[in-house]
Amino acid sequence: KQKVGCPFDLSTSHGSQIDEKQVEAIMKYIEIGKKEARLVTGGNRVQTDGCFIEPTIFADVDPQSRIAKEEIFGPVMQIIKFDNEENLVDIANDTIYGLAAGVLTNDIGKALTVANSIKAGTVW
Repeated sequence: KQKVGCPFDLSTSHGSQIDEKQVEAIMKYIEIGKKEARLVTGGNRVQTDGCFIEPTIFADVDPQSRIAKEEIFGPVMQIIKFDNEENLVDIANDTIYGLAAGVLTNDIGKALTVANSIKAGTVW
């Protein structure tokens, strides 16, 4: 279970956003995401003092949608389906940002092939 709260509390997994302006920007993207994709979990502001937002996951995300293309800078994850490794790499590389990417698989060979094909500053 994810816990939103003070980063000095060792049981916390997600801390505060930097300020109210950033919370508003993230919440606008969450509202956009609710129209573009399927909300799996989260999507709400945590009702407490501070600038906290629930970790949010969207599924069935179109790779060309705003929540897939634009940087949200908040606790929002998008799940995008792909047909094969080539399609996956095409989707991952179809961005102007390319700061970081992650590859999750049980097949280390596929992981290395895909990781080496993704144009990102950091791939883990």
